[in-house]
Amino acid sequence: MKKFTMALSAALALATPAAALDFVCQVRDTGNGFISPVLALQFEPGATTGNVFDVYINEVHGAPIQAKVKDRGNGKYRFTYRLNNIPARPRPARIGYRIELDTSKNTVIVRGSMPGVTNSFNGSGQCERGK
Repeated sequence: MKKFTMALSAALALATPAAALDFVCQVRDTGNGFISPVLALQFEPGATTGNVFDVYINEVHGAPIQAKVKDRGNGKYRFTYRLNNIPARPRPARIGYRIELDTSKNTVIVRGSMPGVTNSFNGSGQCERGK
């Protein structure tokens, strides 16, 4: 896990714009899987896209991917993205993710949903500002 956290930091550091905000979050899966224990977020305030990286993104793409970012005011941001071909049985999974980041409290809530599946994937955790 420590190696993965360092890889997250290194991956985002390579693509860091000068005014970007970086967060590395420790996330606790609250049921049903497909929630990464470590999550990295990078974005510029006012931008409509940012970078996201976690265990599943690393498995599928090997590098951070872009996500839509919405500024919800008061230091709160929503990231949305879809990840296809996540290794799973009996066939690869396709999951839509929504991340709620509160920069004033340094907290994150992660939700995922699969087409045709009624239950969702959830997690929450604490974040640290990247350096």
